[in-house]
Amino acid sequence: MKLFAKFFVLVLLSVTFFARSAYATSDSRPQTVSVLERKEVVNKDYFAAGDSVRVSGTVNGDVYLAGGSIVIDGTINGDLFALGGTIQVSGPVKNDIRAAGGSLTLGSTVGGNVTLGGGTVIISPDAKITGSILAGAGNIGIYAPTGRGVTAGAGTLTVNNSVGGDMLLAVDELILQSKTKVAGNVTYWGEREATIADNVALSGELVFHQMPKNEAKQAKIAKGDMKAFAGIIAGFAITMAVVGTAALFVLGLILFAMFPVFTDKTVQGMQKNMWGSFGLGIVTVILLPVLAIASMSTIVGIPIGMFLFMALGLLCVAGHLYAAVFIGNGIFTGLKADVHRAWHLLLGLIVLGVFTLIPVLGWLARAVFVLIGTGAILFEKHALYRQLRTKHLI
Repeated sequence: MKLFAKFFVLVLLSVTFFARSAYATSDSRPQTVSVLERKEVVNKDYFAAGDSVRVSGTVNGDVYLAGGSIVIDGTINGDLFALGGTIQVSGPVKNDIRAAGGSLTLGSTVGGNVTLGGGTVIISPDAKITGSILAGAGNIGIYAPTGRGVTAGAGTLTVNNSVGGDMLLAVDELILQSKTKVAGNVTYWGEREATIADNVALSGELVFHQMPKNEAKQAKIAKGDMKAFAGIIAGFAITMAVVGTAALFVLGLILFAMFPVFTDKTVQGMQKNMWGSFGLGIVTVILLPVLAIASMSTIVGIPIGMFLFMALGLLCVAGHLYAAVFIGNGIFTGLKADVHRAWHLLLGLIVLGVFTLIPVLGWLARAVFVLIGTGAILFEKHALYRQLRTKHLI
């Protein structure tokens, strides 16, 4: 999980800072720092990315952040979306929080729901969650009151405060400490029973589904437990899909905010030359791997091959994002609805996600749109290159 988290953050920062890092070596690139000072007030959505990101001011809108280290000690009167290595939230958030990173610490008042994923998640006693908690991590500690239920998957989950609804858990180890009060049922899957302190108050039922430790025990699982287990697996699969979509949404918003003109021209190119973009996309995904493998046949060419594979991956991610905007733009145009591009992106990501639920044809349709987006990016990059050459800027 730690390796995946580091790789994901690396890809995110690579895409976000590509334009700046292209002209500097890894040794000379200065650390990027983004700060919203305490006295500053932003009366719209706020976007920021950097090696270090701090939000100490007030944002009267949604906040979208990506970085190595993220600290939020200001006030957010909207939703918070964050991706980073370490994330600390100590300022109030009026609506929902959706965040993923290596280490997450939440110590503030949250007016909505909380969705968290990472290596370690700590919700400190200083926090207060009005809504529900949905979390997945190696270690999770919930030490703050939660207004509604908790759904979580973890290696170790520790609870030491009130929970206003049901708890649905898949854990290696569940620890309910003395201040724990649960207004609903506690249903959990694991290899061993929970460690429960004497003063724990459970208003509902405590239901333990023991996970088998070997194949012989697996054969003895009742059909009812198998269905329940399948349900929890499906639930977490859906959760991961939601988290993945949220991550792409944040990445897309940051990318489009940094390159708005390029985004507009790329989407226009998809509209004007959709099948041409599709053709270029196919050629790219076939040609780049061939060139990469050919380059890696020699020791000198190994770095070139690795670079080509990485470039293909980044192109496909970007193509996915531009395809989503293209789809959302087409739907809202058909509905004659004039909305912010963020809604185009979100709707498009949802549509692409729904495609994956359709066997074969759904995946094929999604691949077609991603290839169109990839080709359109290359067409627009080529057009930009020609303009710069014409103006003798490169």
